[in-house]
This record gives sequence, C-alpha cells and structure tokens, in this order.
Amino acid sequence: MKERAILRSAILVFWTLFWGLSVVDKIIPDVQFLWVGKDFFALFIKFFGSLGLKDPLFATVALAGVSGLEAINFSLYLIALLSLRNGDEAITDTWFFRAILASVTLFSLFSIADQVFGDRFQLLEHGLFWIVLIASWIVFKHAPISDEGPVTWTPSKAGRIALLTGSALTMLTAFSIWNFSNATFAQATAPVVGEEVVEDIYKFDFPFLADKRTWEATVNAFMEGHPGLRVRYIYTGPSELNSKKKTHLLLYVFTEPK
Repeated sequence: MKERAILRSAILVFWTLFWGLSVVDKIIPDVQFLWVGKDFFALFIKFFGSLGLKDPLFATVALAGVSGLEAINFSLYLIALLSLRNGDEAITDTWFFRAILASVTLFSLFSIADQVFGDRFQLLEHGLFWIVLIASWIVFKHAPISDEGPVTWTPSKAGRIALLTGSALTMLTAFSIWNFSNATFAQATAPVVGEEVVEDIYKFDFPFLADKRTWEATVNAFMEGHPGLRVRYIYTGPSELNSKKKTHLLLYVFTEPK
C-alpha cells in the first residue's frame, strides 16, 4: 500500500471511530463493565437548568438532536471510508468534504453552546477539534503524491526486537487492566460503609468508578443499618479533599436521632 493511501485511510478510520464511539456513548451512558460512559442527559439538564430552563424536555430534545447530528457525521465518514476501500478517489473526496463540513458545522454549534452555557473548558476543546478537522482536510486532500513508493513491512533486526518488546508490554498491560477490572468493578455498585468521624456525622469514601447507583445502594444500606437515625444534611467534600478528580467522591452525612 502506498504511503498516501495509508495516511488517507488512517484519517478516515480515526474520524469514523470518533463519531461512531461518540454515538455509542449516548446509547450507553454511565459506567458499565469495561466501559466508562458519560451521563450526557444529566449534563444537559445542568446546562439548561443554569439558564432557568428546568423542564427535562429541553435537555431531551437537545440531546436527541446532537445524537442525530453525530450519527449523520458517522455515516458520512463511513461512506467515504468504504469509497476509499473501493478505490474511487473522486467519490471519496466528495464524501470526505461533506463529512468535514458537517463536523466543522457541528463543532461550531458546540462552541456557540459552550459560550451560552459558560463552559470555557469545553469551548477550548471544541475549538481545538475544529482546527484539527481543517488540518485533517488539508492533509487528506493535499498530501504529496510525487516520489512515493510502497511501504515495506519487512522489519529489520531492531524493528523485530521493538515489535516483540511492544507486544509483550501490550499483553502485560492488558492482563493487568483485565485483572484490575475483575477485582474492582464490583465496588462500583456495592454500598459503601460509612465511618462515624464525629458523633452523628458519618464519612463515606466512595471508590473508583462509583456513580449514582452506588450512592443509592449506600443510602439504603445506611438507613437499614441505622433505623434510629434521620439524615439531616449531606455535605460533599471540597475538591482539595477528593484525591482523584472525577473518579473519587468524599461525602459527609449529618444525622440526628428520630
């Protein structure tokens, strides 16, 4: 395979997977086994709530619209990828341009929404993706074609050593991750046992990947184990006390006798 064809294929495969997995992330929210999704519905609820639009209908319609646009982007890149596989460069260029135009438009809408909702971090992220899309189009369309030759896949001695070393490290890492997942994933939904740090004040140290289901199970288990107490106040520890940002949560539950 020629160098230019490899580069064009890599660009198409990347953006096809990017939008395909983004759609999957909307279909499979929250934490699942071997999948850490993002709860976009809760995020959209928060965004529209900040504007005073607390009806979940606004978040539902917006999320459905975004998911539909991302599915269109995925389809455009997939058509371009299949066209490239069939060797039709003219059709590939046409569909890739349509895909890039659709993606740039979508990221522009995202950037506008980021400014409306005041999310400057997402604004930076979406702006960078906008630039990367333009760069992808320039490389895809204007990659040099002169003096290119086929890429040889026969590795040298150093290449074989690097390949064997990389394969061994990959297998070792995969085995380690798999064992860690099997050993710890049950903690994502298991109730957390609270520690009474002061009279009638309990601390709950939530583990890695704990989510709202963990909190629900924890509250139910706590109330069953302490029938004589009433939850008066729940305090979330400040970020300085949370040792793992976005993957760790520290709660204090203030109780009183019934």
